[in-house]
Amino acid sequence: MSTLKASPRHGLGDRFTPLYIRIQDRIRAAIADGGMAAGDRIWSEAELAREYGTTRSTVRHALDQLVFEGLIVRHIGRGSFVAERAVVHSPIDSRYSLSFEEQVAQAGRVVTYRSPTLELVSPPKAIAEKLGIPPGTQVFKLERLRIIENRPVCLEIRYMPRAVGERVTGEMLASRSAHNFVGEIVGERIPTIMVSVTAEVATAAVAKKLELSEGAPLIVRTNAHYTGDGTVVICGRSIFAGDVSTDYVLGQLPPGHAR
Repeated sequence: MSTLKASPRHGLGDRFTPLYIRIQDRIRAAIADGGMAAGDRIWSEAELAREYGTTRSTVRHALDQLVFEGLIVRHIGRGSFVAERAVVHSPIDSRYSLSFEEQVAQAGRVVTYRSPTLELVSPPKAIAEKLGIPPGTQVFKLERLRIIENRPVCLEIRYMPRAVGERVTGEMLASRSAHNFVGEIVGERIPTIMVSVTAEVATAAVAKKLELSEGAPLIVRTNAHYTGDGTVVICGRSIFAGDVSTDYVLGQLPPGHAR
């Protein structure tokens, strides 16, 4: 861990720079100039709050942005550390639809699953509309954690019509991507996934499941999987820790770029 030294920013300009920005600048500079390397523990919230004469809430706000940018990671009970800058590269040709698990596999990693559940529920109105079913019709809700190298990186929440959910097995829940096993159930590789991406902060419940701090940044992918005839057979949300990133290449890759 680096020793906490006087801030490199001096002069009247400091008075017009918000404290949380000054804290972020300090940590970014320490990483950029090599003063802190991947795996190094950064200064604690208490140390930074004391030096800058502010509250731990302000410090936490500053660190949240650095977590979102992927510069640092937090470990409950241990502190914050400079992040490994590993990125999951996941080129996607528009002629194919790759699941998150397949994208991760391209980077030589493996996704496993923890705490899977599958239950009949009355879905929210928006989900019923997406699945094209009357309000109040029960559907199956799948919920589980995606794990990479013993770390929970995503809370997966999916809804599927009853005719599909009734054929989901324990083996599917424990070891296979939803994209994969739902395709098997409906008898075709699902050709189209519509995705929207938003940023959110973690509620207490989500933070506990993903082993994050409450209020930590999240990346949320809301998706709907369509069969060839345009039927939605599964939809929901994938809630990722803010430092988990994937790269996308839409369309055919340029010459000389490997898949």
